[in-house]
Amino acid sequence: MNFILAGLNIDRSPVEYLEAVTVPKSSLKEHLDRLATHAGGGIILSTCNRTEVYAVVDDVEVGIRQLKEFIGTIPDSAPASDFGDHIYTLTGDDVATHLFSVTSGLHSVALGESQILGQVTRALQAAGEAGTVEPVLSRMFHAALRNSRRVRKESGLGRNRISISSLGVQELQNVAGDLKGLSVLLIGAGETGKLTARALRRYGADDIVVTSRSMNRGSILAEELGSPQIPFEQISNSLSAIDVVITCTAATDQVISAEAIRAAMATRPDRPMYILDVGMPRDVDPDSGDIDRVTLISLSELQAKSTQHQGLREDAASKARILIEDGVRRFQERLTGLESEPVIRTLGARIEEMRREEVQQTLGGIDELTDEQSVAVEKMTRSLVRRILADPISFLRSDETSAVEAVQRVFGLDNDDEEDGEEAE
Repeated sequence: MNFILAGLNIDRSPVEYLEAVTVPKSSLKEHLDRLATHAGGGIILSTCNRTEVYAVVDDVEVGIRQLKEFIGTIPDSAPASDFGDHIYTLTGDDVATHLFSVTSGLHSVALGESQILGQVTRALQAAGEAGTVEPVLSRMFHAALRNSRRVRKESGLGRNRISISSLGVQELQNVAGDLKGLSVLLIGAGETGKLTARALRRYGADDIVVTSRSMNRGSILAEELGSPQIPFEQISNSLSAIDVVITCTAATDQVISAEAIRAAMATRPDRPMYILDVGMPRDVDPDSGDIDRVTLISLSELQAKSTQHQGLREDAASKARILIEDGVRRFQERLTGLESEPVIRTLGARIEEMRREEVQQTLGGIDELTDEQSVAVEKMTRSLVRRILADPISFLRSDETSAVEAVQRVFGLDNDDEEDGEEAE
């Protein structure tokens, strides 16, 4: 079985392409079912800056083609140019290295951010509930999650945790100045919304209004902040009085149109508006950024800013990469053991059967053996078997990818499987 991966992310793809393949939580089960039909199953990891599909296959070439075709079916309408040109693929050990790096936050917009842990966990759980994940793929995801905690603890990448939300609020402060005294509309009360609200408080924002599709979640966040809440349907009507708009919803449709922004700005000719959109798909019409006195900050801008400042945390990232390499190596060793153990047990049983047959055939004609002689024969023949098996077992537990096939062929173990199959029929 071979690991394969196909996907798009914010580093390599235009945001409109990434937006098109975003899989919202509400439709993840449906897409997993389609993945099972189209490509035999796998795990879909869809976050604000990536959509990736992981799978294990026998035929790598066929599997990669199927994953790329599946991703091409996610958008409701295909982009104008060739969609496949933006899909990257990985195979074999590179898939494990990539997943371990993603889970550790090395490929996040905010280097080392911890939200990705929950996102990877939910992707694995969803695939498990849908019945689309192979055991070996599940093991790789669990290993990546375990190793990511070690990376954050030992590399320093987990210190002074940074999130997309805090990066966005920092950038808002850079362009708007002091946030204190500015009216802020926070749209979305999920995990990202909560992190954004806390970042706003840290940066001095004291006039926050909350709204959410879920009135219950919105009420909880508003109470935590000591802020008022407005109905989701009143967003457009409230924009005239707002200085800063922050959107972080999981909506599949646009939340704020350019027309709504333009109408609000017409009522306030001397006041600028600052918009931070960290939704994927985007919550705000990107044309809003072209309106006079409107500054629109999107994930693309945050990605560029993050790249510029990544060198500041390069020491921690370098340590993280070493720990990731070690984690991948350990996973591969365990995986090799899992694959070879059944062959080791079969080989041991075959040689033990031969030993007993030879002992019986050689000693069967002897009328009497003392107890001491019987014990000596057993001890000697078992020791001989252990010595014979030592090198094949060591070979099976090595990193040699052809070890299992070679040992099966040399000792005729694959013939045993065929004979067993014929008898069963």
